[in-house]
Amino acid sequence: MIRLFSLPALGLGLAACVPSHHPSYLVSAADPAVGTRPPAYSSVTAGIRGYDVVEPLDWRELNRRVGPQGDPERGDSDDAARRGR
Repeated sequence: MIRLFSLPALGLGLAACVPSHHPSYLVSAADPAVGTRPPAYSSVTAGIRGYDVVEPLDWRELNRRVGPQGDPERGDSDDAARRGR
């Protein structure tokens, strides 16, 4: 009998802790007085880079451009490795 009343009592106790009003961030989407930005046109190709056909370049030089850069004062460049030292 006590077990029968303990479950509803627990439910009523937890229901008393629930806030009575909804949080403002949930209600603001349905509020027509909330201001919004007017819709603006943006091109479909906005921010796209053009990749035109170019002449072939030396792949070693391209790799050097994108690879890790050595400290020239410490002699970390791979010039010595390229020359076979």
